[in-house]
Amino acid sequence: MAQYRMQWPPFTTNIKGLAIVLFTLWFASVMVEPLGDFVHRHMLVSQTAVLQDFEVWTLLTYALWHADFMHLLFNIIVLWLFGAEVDQRWSSAKWWRFNALCALGGGVAVVLSQLVFQSFYPTLGYSGAVMGVVAAFAWQNWNRTIHLFFFPMKGKVLLLVFIALDIFIVVVGREPISIAAHLGGMATGLLIVSGWWRPRRWKLAWQRRKYKKHREQFQIVQRDPESDQYLN
Repeated sequence: MAQYRMQWPPFTTNIKGLAIVLFTLWFASVMVEPLGDFVHRHMLVSQTAVLQDFEVWTLLTYALWHADFMHLLFNIIVLWLFGAEVDQRWSSAKWWRFNALCALGGGVAVVLSQLVFQSFYPTLGYSGAVMGVVAAFAWQNWNRTIHLFFFPMKGKVLLLVFIALDIFIVVVGREPISIAAHLGGMATGLLIVSGWWRPRRWKLAWQRRKYKKHREQFQIVQRDPESDQYLN
C-alpha cells in the first residue's frame, strides 16, 4: 500500500528575516506603550487615515504590525508553507518587491472596501502580502497536483479553498479578519505573476479574440445537397 510522506518546506533566509522583523516590531509595540499608541494612531490603514488624515504610508505600514502573537504566528506559518518554494525560485530583490506590492494591493483594497461599505475600522497584519505569496505559489502549480497537508488538489483549487475559508470565517464571525486585504493581496499577486498587469498582455488577448471572431464571422460554409453535408 502506497504511503504519502509529507515534506516540510525549508525555512529560507528571507522568511526567517521577515519573521524576526515582524516579531520584533510586535513585541516592541506590546512592551513599549507609547510605541503601541503611535502605531494605532498613525500606522494602521483605513479610509480615514488615507483620505482624511493623508497618512498614505499606512497603505504599506499596516502590514508590519499584528494584533497579537497568534495573528503573527499564523501569518508566518502560512508564508513559510507556501512561500518557501516561491522564495527559492526568485531573487531576494524580486521576493521583497513582490511582498511589498501585494501588501500595497491589500491596503488599497481595504480603503476601497471601506468607502463602499462605509466602514472606518483600522486594519493591520501581513495577511495581504501572505495571500499574494499564496497566489504566486498557486500560479506556479496551477495545473499540477499538490498536497494541502494530506489533501491532493491543483494550485487553482488551492486559491478557491483560501477564498472559501475567508468567506466562512467572515460569515461565522469568529475572527475580525479583513477579507478585503486578503483578496486585494491575492489579486495583486495573481496579476503580477501571470503578467496580466501589463497593458500589452491585455492588447494581445484582445487582438487574438478579435481575430478569432473575425475568422468565425467570415468563414465560408458550403452545403452539398446530395450528401446533405456541410463542407468548410
